[in-house]
Amino acid sequence: MKHHRWTLFAILLSAMLFTSACGIAKSLFGLSTSSGTVSELWSDVPRMDGLTKADLQMPVAARMALQAITQDRFNFISFTTPATPAAVQEYYTQDRMEQAGWDSADARGCLGDTGDESVGAMCIFGKESGSKNELLAVVIAKDDASPQTQVFFARIVMGEDQRQ
Repeated sequence: MKHHRWTLFAILLSAMLFTSACGIAKSLFGLSTSSGTVSELWSDVPRMDGLTKADLQMPVAARMALQAITQDRFNFISFTTPATPAAVQEYYTQDRMEQAGWDSADARGCLGDTGDESVGAMCIFGKESGSKNELLAVVIAKDDASPQTQVFFARIVMGEDQRQ
């Protein structure tokens, strides 16, 4: 059952890669798109050099997926970087994240393509601690309006301890 929840989350969140510029869903569903819920990247998430905290709005489809799966029990933070989407994806490898404690067999690395014509990628990592399960999604998106790459980190805590 737990594996299906992570798979469903991954499928829904990956839809954001194709609808990140769509304002129609925001209007239809009345979604809030706050620019972030935490002020710093979590200490157990490796920070790539060149990340600059940014006041970005989470793509609508990603926000919808997070709200549907977690009933708003998630935190996120957004950054920009001059690095290419491919460089960001290459940084957040399964090995690097395992060294930081993200080792769940249910969440295995990056999905998507960061080549010249792609819209981005998403990397999913998980970990378990007692009765608490955590999921970290690293959403990588091209910024068509600038040479910057947008990077969103969303953290979901499920289980008895819902604190983040």
